[in-house]
Amino acid sequence: MLATLSRRVRACLLGPALACCIGLAVPAAHAQPAAQLDLAYQSELRAENEALQTRIKQLPPAMQTLNTRISAALRANDPQEAQRVAEEMAKQDPRNADVRLFLGKLQAQQGKLPAAQDLFDEAIKLNPDHKWAYVNKAGAQAQRGDLPNALATTQALTNRFPDWSIGYNLQASLLDAMDRPADALQAYQQAVRAKPASALILTNQGNLLRRLGRQADARLSYEDALRIQPGYPLAESALADLRK
Repeated sequence: MLATLSRRVRACLLGPALACCIGLAVPAAHAQPAAQLDLAYQSELRAENEALQTRIKQLPPAMQTLNTRISAALRANDPQEAQRVAEEMAKQDPRNADVRLFLGKLQAQQGKLPAAQDLFDEAIKLNPDHKWAYVNKAGAQAQRGDLPNALATTQALTNRFPDWSIGYNLQASLLDAMDRPADALQAYQQAVRAKPASALILTNQGNLLRRLGRQADARLSYEDALRIQPGYPLAESALADLRK
């Protein structure tokens, strides 16, 4: 089950793996291949990064100095120092959701998933509108094999943001991993109707349709993906395989 989950959910976790927090992206070694990111995901990440940079500029000078130290630690590939400084930030500003999210990502990278999940929970409590905190929490739960609660987290996300396609995309992949293809297809259809329009989501939907033997529908989904983003490599490759 976990191997299946890894295959089916990986594309949905691209965003949080690359999302910026406290000024810098998490180290590139932990990121998914950039070629898999479609324009919709890239746009969402840029928007989150810009919003984060705005929040950082509003921090007190002492907190901004600590943030600079975190950036330096990450550039030096020293996550332990980054964690120490972030924990100091958390002490100085215990209600800062961005700091909690960053600490959670560091814990997750070290395989400390229960601790990471606790921090993601704290981030959500501090800022219930932080979309990527829900995605990170669901990812940690899924990696622990707790698919029902990971699904519940995505349901909380889509209930709060019913027009965000990326939330439905993650929900659909979890349902697929739980061998609930009909529910997964319904979630993909909700994702396709939501925003932003995503070639990655349509490709994911096509992959499920193909596994279900619905080759014609899969072709249409891949073609729709390429209409949204011409040349998107995952859709092109899937469509080429379908034609063999």
